[in-house]
Amino acid sequence: MHHLTRTAAVALSTAALSAGVLTAPPATAEPTSALRAAKAAGGTDSTPSTIAAQWLSGELTNGLITTAQGPDFGLTIDTGMAVSTVAGQGATVTAINNALEPRIADYVGDGTKESYAGALAKAAAFARVAKKNPTSYGGVNLITRLEERTADVPADPTKEPQAAAVAGRIFDKSEFGNYANVVGQSYAVRALSLARSTEAGAARDFLLKQQCASGYFRLDFDKANVPNQSCTEGVAGSEADPDATAFAVINLVESGDTSQAVKDALAKAGTWLAARQRKSGAIRSAGTGAQINTNSTAIGGYALGLLKNRDAALKAALWVRKNQPVDKYKCRTALTKDTGAVAYRKDRVKDAATTGIPAGARGEWRRATSQAILGLQFAPASNDALKIVSVRREARAGDNVQFRVYGLAPSESACMQVKGDFVRVKGKKSGDRIVRKLQLPAGNQRRVALVKTSDDEARTSLRVRN
Repeated sequence: MHHLTRTAAVALSTAALSAGVLTAPPATAEPTSALRAAKAAGGTDSTPSTIAAQWLSGELTNGLITTAQGPDFGLTIDTGMAVSTVAGQGATVTAINNALEPRIADYVGDGTKESYAGALAKAAAFARVAKKNPTSYGGVNLITRLEERTADVPADPTKEPQAAAVAGRIFDKSEFGNYANVVGQSYAVRALSLARSTEAGAARDFLLKQQCASGYFRLDFDKANVPNQSCTEGVAGSEADPDATAFAVINLVESGDTSQAVKDALAKAGTWLAARQRKSGAIRSAGTGAQINTNSTAIGGYALGLLKNRDAALKAALWVRKNQPVDKYKCRTALTKDTGAVAYRKDRVKDAATTGIPAGARGEWRRATSQAILGLQFAPASNDALKIVSVRREARAGDNVQFRVYGLAPSESACMQVKGDFVRVKGKKSGDRIVRKLQLPAGNQRRVALVKTSDDEARTSLRVRN
């Protein structure tokens, strides 16, 4: 997982800031035009992204995601940008904005001694999502500040070859060092392009240099004094990074840049991401400790979805949805109170099912869910209404009776139950019916069998005789 956060550069206050009374209509939560176009081809299920957004909204404290060390502004912005794509979450976006805007300097720096390029770019992208003006956000012109942190194109590149090599590259200004990277560069391209900045083209060109011949983007830049600032396959520092590649795709698409160079870069990146995806739909992260996880899978799937590779996006969404536990009624676990949350990995679900989400791991669940919301946008819908049917009209107590469930979306979790017995089920990739047996309880009476999902339920009944 790659995030634009700074742990040492800013001393964050731990005091909570109230979101306050809204003085303007709440921001609208709606897909961007790119997402709308990508989803137009077929039916998707809004349930998994909606319940994820609802859970994540409940994790806010006065409009901010907070930790023991104070507000996590980067994750708060991730949350705002993710939930903005989900219908009905406009009030959450507004609450985040109202808490973040007065404290924006805590995240992007004071503009004199400290000024963080990636944070400026990401904040400017969020400002637009929140229907705010990034040139006057909390009293800060995020675009001007970002332009200051973007290397200029020299007047005569032949006389200043090194300046020409880094033209368009973002740099932090900080006594703590320069942490700018390719993910931040992609947000800078998005922010500068949407602001119609004269520096947008140079920022874009430098971002495209970070794409290797195979189509992937690396994560880190070369040192500023290196003559060749381009990704060079097979050379240390140019290793493939699926997260950086996905963010580059997402932000290039959202930048609205339709130049041929961008089209070509997107096509190559999309091909590489699709090849990286496993048959299961999952995508493995990069670097030390690389592993399959919902973060890399979700943002990779979302990027592929924006590129209209619907099959790949659907596969990724199905894999992510499997890691969103929904245990209702008799299937209840310690995670039921956190319905909607998405685990970083499957083993986290197993561990938390009995203990709940540990306080120390809550940040990981929040981060995983913020990115999962995006990938879940392409989860396929069911073709049928939810329904449960018994194959028998009556049976004897103790009989194991077969029930058929229709209308579960692929990978959707549900609980089937009758008094005394229950079973957890997941919708098939094919969308076909689920067939399971439940043992009937004692008692000469009509018994109800039901199936319960996160937001719906269906019932049937049959006569039971001792």
